[in-house]
Amino acid sequence: MGKYDHIIELTGTDIYPSWQRAVELALAGEGLWNHCSDGTDPNDIAEYTSVMPKVTTPGQPTATELASIKEWVKEDAQAKAIISRCLSSIVQNMLGEKLMAHQQWDALLK
Repeated sequence: MGKYDHIIELTGTDIYPSWQRAVELALAGEGLWNHCSDGTDPNDIAEYTSVMPKVTTPGQPTATELASIKEWVKEDAQAKAIISRCLSSIVQNMLGEKLMAHQQWDALLK
């Protein structure tokens, strides 16, 4: 039994509210909800939206900036994997692979 097998697979809009809550809790439990949230309060660590770090000097990232970007990309991929595991193949095919987790989350809301 997989870690997220208890979450019903999203197949359509009829179960979206319960699916959304279950996936939101799964993402929060992994410390990844901020990759999908719309939080704007930097004091609310759990809700504050995570955005990909930017380099100070374009084309010349520092080692620290590269490490931060790589970590953010890794976490975003983990969030997308959790979302994907909880979608039917039909719904998965509607989402673009290149979308970030937040963009996928917003697309599913519509």
